[in-house]
This record gives sequence, C-alpha cells and structure tokens, in this order.
Amino acid sequence: MIGRYLRALRRRRGMSQQELAEELGVSKQTISNWEVGRKVPRMKAVEKMAGVFGVSKNSILAGLPVDPEDKDLSAGKVVDLNDNSLRLTYKGHQVPREYIEIIEKLMRCDIDDRRAQ
Repeated sequence: MIGRYLRALRRRRGMSQQELAEELGVSKQTISNWEVGRKVPRMKAVEKMAGVFGVSKNSILAGLPVDPEDKDLSAGKVVDLNDNSLRLTYKGHQVPREYIEIIEKLMRCDIDDRRAQ
C-alpha cells in the first residue's frame, strides 16, 4: 500500500523515479523497490518524502490515498474501523484488534498533523 501511495504522489508531482531519487539522495532502483513493495523506506526517507510531497509522515506510513475519489487507489467499499459488526481481513487472515488499534493511532496522529499545518 505504501508503494502505490508513493507512486501516486510522485506522479501527481510529475516527477520521474530518477528525479525523486535525486531529491531524496537514494538510487532510482531504491524508489522502484519501494513502489513495487520489495522494500520499505526508512524513517529518514519517509521524513524527506513528507517534505517533498507536503504530506504527513503518518499518511505515507499508512499508505493513504492522495485523493479519496481516485478509483485506482480506493477499494470501492467504505468501512469504519470502529464497526465491530465487521470482521476485517487481510489476504484471507483476520486482522487482530491490536493492529486495528495501531491503525487508529496512526489516523489520529495524521489528523492532528493536518490540523497543525
């Protein structure tokens, strides 16, 4: 999810992988690895990307879509994490409640970051 979000951010800025790599001080291959999900960026790179794209670090870590209307990035169904009547799964495995709580904390931090901007 992070990779798709990074690709979308980069494309929205009209940047090539090479241009983003130069901006972040990494190789083009590193950008490619992040975008296809082979590797995950370190926190220092996430901080730099947040500055380059004007988004919060938490939104990058959570892989939030650039535009909720972007059909390429959104799942098509809207589910509230607080809806306990639903059983959330990932690749066929139930998502533990602890993971959902982590996601909720990330979202609260992101909302706080956006308010502070």
